[in-house]
Amino acid sequence: MKPYLTRNKIYERKAPTREAKKVYIFCEGDREVNYFKFFNGFSSNINIIPIGSEEGKSDPLKLKGQAIIYFQKTPLNADYRDEVWFVIDTDRWNENDKITQLKTFCAQNKTDKNTWTVTQSNPSFEVWLYYHFIEEKPKEEEVKACTTFKAYLNQKVAGGFDARKAQVRIKTAIDNSLRHYEKDNKGQPILYTTEVHNLANSIYPFLRYIIEKTVKPS
Repeated sequence: MKPYLTRNKIYERKAPTREAKKVYIFCEGDREVNYFKFFNGFSSNINIIPIGSEEGKSDPLKLKGQAIIYFQKTPLNADYRDEVWFVIDTDRWNENDKITQLKTFCAQNKTDKNTWTVTQSNPSFEVWLYYHFIEEKPKEEEVKACTTFKAYLNQKVAGGFDARKAQVRIKTAIDNSLRHYEKDNKGQPILYTTEVHNLANSIYPFLRYIIEKTVKPS
């Protein structure tokens, strides 16, 4: 019988338990995919499966359609607590209530075990990366002085965000993000905040052993 989870690295010489899960993460861009790929193999009890947008079609409704096709071919396992996440930017996607439509779709697909969740950053995923290193909320005047938030991030973090190693600071990012998180009257994150800490909190318990015992943040 094919094993439920695949281990890419043998950090834990244990078979998956009933707490094991797969976490499918539909992402708008390559940066998000590379960020979450870093954690593959950290635990025998979790498979993190980041899935990039097809042909650059990062519209929330395009990601929704992509997920529908994906799970028609690879159904979720109803016996485990598998999770589906959509990591999206605010940017221009509030047009025509596209984010709301994606959230409604997720709510309709949740079951007792399988969860579907939207995690949104305002304005972009780089806000989450920023909180890996910096505790205070971004200053609007400084951000506006840069061409993009990505440029601002590279200015604030010496050498820019290195997706090959910076993820070991995920617990710092969770704490900093939660400190500043607020929602507006439409239930969306206010400017320069993010909901990615929700996804991070879901996977961190499986990653903590390796991060705390093996990998030391620089």
